[in-house]
Amino acid sequence: MLVLLALMLSACGRKDTVRSVYHWKTAFDPTQYELDFLHEHQVQRLYLRLFDVDLNQDGEPVPIATTRFMQPLPDDIEVVPVVYITNEAIGCNISFYEVMVGRVMKMAECNGFEVKELQVDCDWTESNRYDFKWFCEGLKELLHEKGIRLSATVRLWQIDSTLAQLPADATTLMLYNTGDLRSSKTRNSILDYKDAKPYLQRMKSSMMDSMSVAWPLYGWGVAFDEAGQFTNLVSSAAMGSDNSGRLRIEWGEMEQMRLARQALPDKPREVILYHLDSLNLSRYSYEDIEELFEH
Repeated sequence: MLVLLALMLSACGRKDTVRSVYHWKTAFDPTQYELDFLHEHQVQRLYLRLFDVDLNQDGEPVPIATTRFMQPLPDDIEVVPVVYITNEAIGCNISFYEVMVGRVMKMAECNGFEVKELQVDCDWTESNRYDFKWFCEGLKELLHEKGIRLSATVRLWQIDSTLAQLPADATTLMLYNTGDLRSSKTRNSILDYKDAKPYLQRMKSSMMDSMSVAWPLYGWGVAFDEAGQFTNLVSSAAMGSDNSGRLRIEWGEMEQMRLARQALPDKPREVILYHLDSLNLSRYSYEDIEELFEH
């Protein structure tokens, strides 16, 4: 009886993982396949990249690559705007977050969605980690005045030194791009469990309380020259036209995601798939997608 009661209480305390998807294109113009995908898998949140922030010729941070809205947003899915900030822009004119938030709010108003959370994505390094921390501090204060939460992305290598100190309400662990893309010896730079394992083993269960996990449902070709030196990336759409024999084709592999998922110390509060693109999503079965969502 005591064991049964404990199991019941534990089950009552658990919440279902939130189902989310990234949209990472410069035009919101989903295909019917992509719209059906959202509804078939009962996606609850759409992380929508609105624009990037980079430096202009005068060294000032400015928005670039703004998303154009070619179709209305689904009215039954929460939209979380995302802004990508380059390493060059993060350390300049920290007050730019006020301009950035103003632009986000204006785009939300024009396109009919409410902002409850804003996510910032920045692949910061050790040399500018404090710039990003200070940026998030100011941004979080401004957003809280408007009743908006702040979330921030985190890469595997960033977990140890910064996660506990990052001034954000929530974080998203980007569980991809774990290997050395430019090395000809790399098997799969998108996700190879052996590359992620050392970092995952150091994670603690308490980290998962406010953490989402993003999985890679995409692919590309990594091209090398005759000497084995990296030359360029080839999009998944163009991979079939390369006959050079020097193209390493990579995809987010289900087996590698299963291994990484099993190594996580606890169930994440949210699973986010990267990203809403029919060409890539069609490579995965309905069961694959459900397995990732159900953790």
